[in-house]
Amino acid sequence: MTVDDQANPSAEHPRPAYVSSADLTSSFDAFYKDARERLLLQTFALTGDLAVARSAVREAFVVAWHHWRKVERLPEPESAVRPDAWRKALRRASTRPWHRKKDLDEETRRTLDALGALPVVQRKALLLTQLAAVTMDEMAHEIGLPTEAAERELQHGAAHFATALEIPTSAIPLALNALADATRSVTWPRVTIIRRAGAARRRTHTVIGAAAAVVALVAGGAVATDSTGVRPTLDREDVPAAGGPPPAGPAITTLPDTALVPVDALRQAVRGRGWQLGTTTDNSTGNGLVLPCQPARYADPQGTAAWVRTFRDGAQPKAPRDVVQVAEASSNEQRALRTYRHARRWFATCPSPDEDATQVPRVQLVSTSDLPGVGDQSTLFVLRSRPEATTYVVGVARSGLFTTVTSLATSMPAARANRAGVARLLATAVTRICALPDAGGCADPNPVPVPRTPLPAGEVPGMLSEIDLPPITPDPGPWVGTPAAKLTEDRIDAGAIGCDTVHLSGTFRNKAIQGNEFRTFVFSGADLPPQVGLTQTVGALPAGAAGGFVARFREQMTACPDLDATTGTEVVELLSTGKGPQALSAWHLSTALPGDRTVEYDVAVLRQGTAVSVLVYVAAPKAPMANDDFVALAQRALERLGRTAPYDPS
Repeated sequence: MTVDDQANPSAEHPRPAYVSSADLTSSFDAFYKDARERLLLQTFALTGDLAVARSAVREAFVVAWHHWRKVERLPEPESAVRPDAWRKALRRASTRPWHRKKDLDEETRRTLDALGALPVVQRKALLLTQLAAVTMDEMAHEIGLPTEAAERELQHGAAHFATALEIPTSAIPLALNALADATRSVTWPRVTIIRRAGAARRRTHTVIGAAAAVVALVAGGAVATDSTGVRPTLDREDVPAAGGPPPAGPAITTLPDTALVPVDALRQAVRGRGWQLGTTTDNSTGNGLVLPCQPARYADPQGTAAWVRTFRDGAQPKAPRDVVQVAEASSNEQRALRTYRHARRWFATCPSPDEDATQVPRVQLVSTSDLPGVGDQSTLFVLRSRPEATTYVVGVARSGLFTTVTSLATSMPAARANRAGVARLLATAVTRICALPDAGGCADPNPVPVPRTPLPAGEVPGMLSEIDLPPITPDPGPWVGTPAAKLTEDRIDAGAIGCDTVHLSGTFRNKAIQGNEFRTFVFSGADLPPQVGLTQTVGALPAGAAGGFVARFREQMTACPDLDATTGTEVVELLSTGKGPQALSAWHLSTALPGDRTVEYDVAVLRQGTAVSVLVYVAAPKAPMANDDFVALAQRALERLGRTAPYDPS
C-alpha cells in the first residue's frame, strides 16, 4: 500500500458486527475499481504474460467476492487477492511469453527479460516492495521467508535487475511502472459479472460442503436423537437460558508503564550519561501535544491505553537534548494498523495547509527511512524546525496492537543527527513492548535505516509541499503555497528567469504537454519584494520528448551568459546528473540590473520518466537560499515527481 495509504482513526467509527449486503456490494465495487489495474501490473510484471495476468486477476476477484465478508475486514484486502492472482498466473504462464508478442516496445521487452532472469522469490520480493509498496516484514511474510533472508533476496534481485537494465537502483520503480504502458489497453468485465461469478461459486461450494457434511455425519453415526426425538447433550454442557446476560465484550489490551523505555536503556541507545527521567503520564492533561507536528492528543482516540514518558540530557547546557516516548494500545489489529499510519502521517505531512487551513508547518522534512526488522512496521523521520533551528529524529513502529513513537530533539544540524541512536532506541522500545500478550514482531537491537522516498503529502503528491521547503536565514516567516493551477500561455511568466528557456505549456516537439500545473510558495507576512518565492511547474511528455526537454533546457542555461551578456548574467552549475529516465540539473544565476542592483535566482530542471519539472527560486538580500539547500530541494522534487501520472499517448 502507498502511503497514502494513511487512514485516520479519529474519523472512523467502530465497525458493526453486521454489515448489510448493500454495504458489502458497495465496498467490493469500489475495491474492484481501485485495485484491478495495480494487481494487473504486478501480475504482468511477475509473469510477462498479459492474457494470463488478466485472467488470473479476474478469477482472484471472483474468489474475493466469494469470501468478501471476511476479506473486506482485512486491513489490506489486496494482500489476500494478490497471492491468489499470482498463484494462478504462475501455474499458467509459459516461458518468456513476451518474445512472441509483436506489440511490445523494446524497453518493455528489456524490462521483462530482466525480471524473467530473476528467480521467482527475488522477482516477488522486488515487485512487492517496488509496485505493491508493502513493508519489509509484509514482503517477507508474503514470500514465506524470515525477514533477514527476504531482505537478502530483495537486495540480490534489485542488484541483478538494475545491472541488466544498466540503471541505478533508484530508477527501479520507474522502470517497473513503465510496464503500465502495456497493460493500459486491457478491458475489464463489469463488476456485476464478477459478483455473479463469485455468487455462483459460493452456491456451488455451499452445496458440495453441505452434502459432504451430511455424508460424514451419517457415516460416523453423529446424527442421533433420544426417544423423544431431541438430540441429547453432554452432562457437563451448559445450555444458556433465554434472556441471559450478553456475551462478554472484547478483552481490554493491557499496556503497563513498565513496558516503556527505562533511562538506563536510553543511555545505551542514544549515548550520554546526562540523561535523566522526566515524567510518565497517560497524556490526559494539558493540550497533549508532546511531539513535533502532532495535531491531536492521541493517534487512536478510541485506544485502550496510552503513555507519554519524557527524558532530558542537560549535561551540556548550551546544547540540551530531549527525548519523548509515546505508546498507545488499540483494541484490534485493524485499528492498530490505522493508528500506526495515522502517527506516521503526522511527521510525513506535518500537516500541510492543504489538509488543514489553520495549520502552517514550520518544520522541514529532511529524510524518510524504513527500519527493517523493527516490529511489524517502522519508519524513521528526520525533521528540522525553521524558527528554532532544532532537529528532530522521530521513529514510529507497530508491534501487534501497540504503536510507539520515540523522538529526539537536538540542536545538532540535520546532516549530523543521530539516526542510528534513535533507531536503536525505537528497537529497544519495540523489544520491551513485544513481550506483552497482544504484541507482534520484536526488533533487531541494531537496525540500519534504509532511505526511502517520502510519503505522499499535499493535494498534488507529484509536487512539492510546504514540509519540503528549507529554512531561510534570517527567518522571514512560514512558507505558504498557492493551490496548484494549470499553466496556460498567459501564465508562462510564472517562474520566469533572466534566461530564455523552454517552458511546460502548450507543446514541445509537436507533442502536447499533459497535466501541466504550477504552484508558487511565498513567505506569509514577510516584508519582501513580491517576486521573491519558489515556483514549481510540472508536466508530462512522451519519454523521448521529456529527455529532449531536459537536454534543451540544459543547452539554454549553458548559453545564457553569452546571450545575456549586456546585462551581465552569471550562471554557476550546482549539480548535473543523469541523461536517461531520471535526470536533474541545478544552477545559481546572478543578473546585474541598473543601479548596482542584482537579482539572484536558483533554477533546476528534473525528469522522472515521462514527468518533467522546473523549479525557480527568486531570492532577495533578506531571503537567500543556500546552494546545498536548493540542491536538496531539487532532489526532493525529483522524488515527489515519481508520483506524477505518466504520459497518456491515447
